[in-house]
Amino acid sequence: MNTPHSLNSALYRIGAVSKLSGIPVPTLRVWQTRYGAFSPITTLGQHRLYNEDDVKKAVLLKSLTSQGHGISQIAGFSSTQLQQLLQTGSGFATAQAPESPGQATGTWAVIGQGLAHRLQSDTFSATGWGQPLPIQQVWADLAAASCNPLDQAPDLLMVSVNGLNEHTAQQIQAVAQQHAARKTVVLYAFGQTAAVSRLRHAGYGVHRDPLNDSALIDIIQSTRPPLSAPSWALDQLANPIPARQFSDEVLQRVANIPSQVLCECPRHVAELIGQLGRFEDYSRDCLNQSPKDAELHTQLNIMAATARALFEKALHMVATHEGISLKEAA
Repeated sequence: MNTPHSLNSALYRIGAVSKLSGIPVPTLRVWQTRYGAFSPITTLGQHRLYNEDDVKKAVLLKSLTSQGHGISQIAGFSSTQLQQLLQTGSGFATAQAPESPGQATGTWAVIGQGLAHRLQSDTFSATGWGQPLPIQQVWADLAAASCNPLDQAPDLLMVSVNGLNEHTAQQIQAVAQQHAARKTVVLYAFGQTAAVSRLRHAGYGVHRDPLNDSALIDIIQSTRPPLSAPSWALDQLANPIPARQFSDEVLQRVANIPSQVLCECPRHVAELIGQLGRFEDYSRDCLNQSPKDAELHTQLNIMAATARALFEKALHMVATHEGISLKEAA
């Protein structure tokens, strides 16, 4: 952490720190409030004043983040530690800081020019990542995405639409399947409940726009597999879990079959699938306040989804045995 301010040391306002370090004022504020990089004193007039060590630390942080270090991992280091990190190079960096989002491997694709411009803007990069996201393909709309296939399956497909109805949801699913996207996130301004549910049941992240940068960063971060996740989790992420096979209506119908007519296995299995599906959604959307939170919830989501897929197979088995229809109602 920073050393206490000395009354005899020179003090600087944030604008001066920005000029001396070359870091935009908004970025300095985010690094201070979100990551605790600096501990300025506050005057009676509510002005924050920074000392010479803060200026030195800002310069070091700029150099290190430009090399790919994540600000969340190094913000709490002292100036001496940051200087050592800068001098020792990539070996120490590998041990102390995880891969930054800007160094993500794989292909990232975006549908929607406005969203792509936002994600690639200097403001968004400074707020959340320190460098632009590795977007390798941008399409103006769903029609363009369906007509221009990629050479490599995207690691993340982000879709921005104004209106989300059943037809649009079907188009999104078709495009995601066509490009074999590992993860798909949909942002919409206005939407129908049935269309939103359809995509969420298929395992897509669906969120109402507009979102502030912090919320959007959390959504993107939640789509990335944690680097420290166990091998079984990474294997599962490399082989996406199948989309949900049964709607809530089908599960409810099976669960309501009178127990005196059949054995109770269909009802129990249908109830378990419903509970696992709800927890799957909950763990995916749960608030992540730190990288550890994101890692935990990613693993919980994988476990729940894996169990849900297994019980869906079980429901097929017992339904076939008992002669129960699992088709959607006409």
